[in-house]
Amino acid sequence: MSGNRMTARVFVARELRRAREAKGLTRAAVGKALYVSESLVAAWETHRMLPRPEHLERLIPLLGASDILIRIIDELVAGEIPPEWLDKWLTAERRATSLLSFQSTVVPGLLQNEDYARAVIRAGRHDFADLEDMVSARLDRQKILSREDSPPVLVAVIAESVLGQNVGGAKVMADQLLHLATMAERDNVIVQIVPASAEACAGFLGPFVIATLDDGAELAYVDNQLNGEVIGRPHDVAALRRMFEVFRADALPRQQSIELIRRKSEQWTT
Repeated sequence: MSGNRMTARVFVARELRRAREAKGLTRAAVGKALYVSESLVAAWETHRMLPRPEHLERLIPLLGASDILIRIIDELVAGEIPPEWLDKWLTAERRATSLLSFQSTVVPGLLQNEDYARAVIRAGRHDFADLEDMVSARLDRQKILSREDSPPVLVAVIAESVLGQNVGGAKVMADQLLHLATMAERDNVIVQIVPASAEACAGFLGPFVIATLDDGAELAYVDNQLNGEVIGRPHDVAALRRMFEVFRADALPRQQSIELIRRKSEQWTT
């Protein structure tokens, strides 16, 4: 999306929310009526996911919304390129047994605390959804790391420069780095910092994540300034994996990385 242009996908999400609020219904009430989770209703209203046809059949009458929304979804939304990071990639994250994340600009989304996430989203000037809804959605994604049923192993390789980027101010940075260090001590979370002196820094182009799914398939998500792309071509995923291993080879060991993160956090408080 560019400028203030609203896509059909965003229009549908906003109309569903307006119709629900006009009926005086909560997301929880809609979820109960449709036998779905409140978080799924939230995903519909923040255009992260589209209601399935079987849900739409009951949702439209429940909200008293126009049947034209169904036609918009069928004829316009289906023709749009969906925001991959909000749909296909979320499914990949939920199915992942392992995630390999390289980040050269900000702390990975799965490891962000609330204030830092809000500062990142606000700085991105995302005007296509409510800020707080987007923050909530990002925090909701993080639940995969603490689920009881086989949470994925996250290996995050992060450039040292990320620890010094001023995102949200000194307090936000200090708190975020403490949060990152705490997360890095979990059994299923490995954080390694690539020091600024490492030769690998010359090869940094942009952030990416590789997900190994529960069926053994691999997908990658490559981010850029405008949007993201989910990549499934095996040779492209393999190229990213090789790049990840090169960067990780120059990274500090796990414990040294945690110690560096804590020192950097202290520097934000002085």
